Amino acid sequence: MDYRVYDIKEKRWINDNVYLTPDGDLYEVNKTAFGRTKLSELSRDRYEYHRAIDLWDKNHNQVFEGDYIQAKVDEDRNVIGLVCYAQEMSAYIILCDESNEFFTLGNEVTDLIQIVGNVFDGYEVTLDGSEQTLQETKI
Repeated sequence: MDYRVYDIKEKRWINDNVYLTPDGDLYEVNKTAFGRTKLSELSRDRYEYHRAIDLWDKNHNQVFEGDYIQAKVDEDRNVIGLVCYAQEMSAYIILCDESNEFFTLGNEVTDLIQIVGNVFDGYEVTLDGSEQTLQETKI
């Protein structure tokens, strides 16, 4: 399973030499003398991971937990919400706080969704006529 890791202190994504265990622990692999490697556990207070949900948006970007998604839910209605796992439904959903709704994600919606940001990098929505133009904003 693909995943990405965010360094909260440095405010940046890291992907090199970081491994996620089945138990959800993160380890960094470092080279030592004589060509050996050493595993160092990474602090959950400093590093956070997001798992890929095996779904891609209409721009062919892989969707992860923690992404903000714009979704066309009706002919004339788009929503923006957070991708998260709903354990009680055993499914990934888009959770829309503003409208107090959620929408189930699946392969049939890939042409209807677009990643517009994530919980660490944020997002900004500006209205341009009847369309919504989305711009990423650093928080």
